[in-house]
Amino acid sequence: MKGFSFGQRMVRSGLGLLLTLLMLVPLIQDNRPVLLERFESDLYDLRLRQFLADDQDPRIVIVDIDEASLAEQGRWPWGRATLANMLNNLFDEYGVAIVGFDMLFAEADRNVPMEALQQWLDSRPATAGSELSEQLDSLNPDRLFAAALEERPVVLGYVFDRSAQQLKVGDPGSPVAGAEELAGIPVPRASGVVASLDALQTEGTRNGFIDNPRVDADGVYRRVPLLQEYQSQYYPSLALAMILALFEEDQVTPLTESDGDSAVLVAVDAAGISIPVDNGGSVLVPYRGRQGSFPYVSATDVINGRASADVLEGAIVLVGTSAAGLLDLRVTPVGSRYAGVEVHANIIAGILDEQINHRPDYTLGVELLQVLLSGLLLSLLIPRTSVLVSGLLTLLWVGMLTGFNLYAWQSLQWVIPLGYSLFLVVLLYLFLQITGYFFETRNIRKLEGQFGQYIPPEVVAELSEQGDAVQLSGESREMTVFFSDIRDFTSLSEQLTPQQLTRMMNIYLTAMTAEIHQRRGTVDKYIGDAVMAFWGAPLEDAAHARHSLQAAMDMLDVLPELNRQLVAEGLPEVSVGMGINTGQMNVGNMGSSFRMAYTVMGDAVNLASRLEGLTKFYNCPLLVSDETAASVPEYGFRYIDRVRVKGRFEPVDLYQPIGKRSELTTEQLSSIDEFCEGVRAYQQQRWDEADAAFRRYLQTDSEDYCAQMYLLRIAESREAGQHPWDGIYSHQQK
Repeated sequence: MKGFSFGQRMVRSGLGLLLTLLMLVPLIQDNRPVLLERFESDLYDLRLRQFLADDQDPRIVIVDIDEASLAEQGRWPWGRATLANMLNNLFDEYGVAIVGFDMLFAEADRNVPMEALQQWLDSRPATAGSELSEQLDSLNPDRLFAAALEERPVVLGYVFDRSAQQLKVGDPGSPVAGAEELAGIPVPRASGVVASLDALQTEGTRNGFIDNPRVDADGVYRRVPLLQEYQSQYYPSLALAMILALFEEDQVTPLTESDGDSAVLVAVDAAGISIPVDNGGSVLVPYRGRQGSFPYVSATDVINGRASADVLEGAIVLVGTSAAGLLDLRVTPVGSRYAGVEVHANIIAGILDEQINHRPDYTLGVELLQVLLSGLLLSLLIPRTSVLVSGLLTLLWVGMLTGFNLYAWQSLQWVIPLGYSLFLVVLLYLFLQITGYFFETRNIRKLEGQFGQYIPPEVVAELSEQGDAVQLSGESREMTVFFSDIRDFTSLSEQLTPQQLTRMMNIYLTAMTAEIHQRRGTVDKYIGDAVMAFWGAPLEDAAHARHSLQAAMDMLDVLPELNRQLVAEGLPEVSVGMGINTGQMNVGNMGSSFRMAYTVMGDAVNLASRLEGLTKFYNCPLLVSDETAASVPEYGFRYIDRVRVKGRFEPVDLYQPIGKRSELTTEQLSSIDEFCEGVRAYQQQRWDEADAAFRRYLQTDSEDYCAQMYLLRIAESREAGQHPWDGIYSHQQK
């Protein structure tokens, strides 16, 4: 490369590699800068929000202690008798599958339901005072609530204490894993517990913790531990306890993998479901959507029997609150005021669907590979390429990293860190570009100067981006080819001096080429006054037929202005004939060892040339084949003829494009149909119908050559009488 010596390029590459190695150090030490950790968290949130569902999961229903419930039932906490009534209704009236309480019942309820007590007193004689103590005991709210809990699939919430006080209120219930199974695993450890009253721990009732010691540094709920250690035993979260209760299981199986001398926790098996976790036993919350991704039912409606049975029947129920005054709102990636109870609902749904994104145990290895590849690729390529190409390569690499990351997220459920790699890519790009800015700018200008005359600049940029992906050596591909020439060019050229002829051709070819480039076409060659171009190579173009037709129509539109310019310079006006065909053709670099050209060959190419020649016969400025017309259905076409061209046995249908159907008037569309009907009647020897159709057409366009031509053909056919007929007109000239 001019402007930079080999040694200078090596220095730039060496500095880039050194910067990459320095960036690896905090990654290996797991000591990333705080800002980059925050950036990684933001990217995680962005990916999470990108794939949110927009529907509700009806399997899990949240019975919500909302503002309406507080207004009707009174302030929280409610009496246990009220909760017992709600629980009885959930199971007896609505037939729910299981109930989990995202709340604590650590204190006894001393409030006796006075209405029930008064009814009892009214039904007893005045001497019944000796029975009052026994009746008060039977009306104990905690006993009523315990009776509602008994032998029902209910999970109560509790919290672990990590303070120096080592609180011990209630019992967390049965552990789900022993110390020997998770020895050495950094699962969150608690020194105390605040659980539900012993009086509420009935047969069948389970417990699950509802606290989260793994809230991220920015206060966002992205992960929740499934297990916590207490007194060398391991206890489940509310969500995990409900999964075990659903499948009537009591234990989980930790799944570990060896990491040298120690074991690494990778998953927890619960009832045959493998739940991916990090080494601390935490699961990334699989947020289904924003708040409201599960049906909410007001608690007061359940208590009063007004809730919809269709919503609750057979459902997994979580009892919690969305009321702001009860302080159970969380900051999450999908909302800053997100009901805590819905966090548990998302975890349950993710476990049931086995759709939980996670960081595999080899995440660090993948991230190291990303950083190393990024450093090597950019350090070696940027100093050796232009600003534009290196920018495109960098963007392409960022796209590949992001694409792989999104694929891993969506298809493999892997959460691969991306922020650190993207930061290195940006840092390397800026550093290496600054050192070679002026040289790279000159290099890209040279590239545009060399190729911009033949291919549109945007196609040059895409070719640079694709590199080896572009096939130039030769291949067969469906494409569209275009031919045009100036009518009566020989007689025109005889009237002009060489200088005038050159000027006329420069004006004409510049205008025509601009329209071809505007529609992403490639100019194959100029043959005197003729222009040959094609669409669909070197870059794939699914709309090659449409782009070719649009370019031809644009040429016809600019021709009047072009002629005004020619006349203003004392040059003659020009008229053109154009032919377009779509089909399979060979494309690639063809030629000799002395000269090569990127061009197209094949029967489809020859047919396009024949169509351009037939424009003189039919007095049409533009003719296209049936293949092209079928590829651009939004245009209105006039069916001209079915012909057999010279040198080709297979017939072809000729069409003249009139304009986009959306831009044509009703009269124009009707006129086109009239003409097409006349051609079909002629091909079927229905002379009278054809004659009438063409005469009606001439009433709208009395000068139309094709309609007059068909009237002459019909007259000749009538005079000739019956003879072999296939409706195909054979042309013996090119």
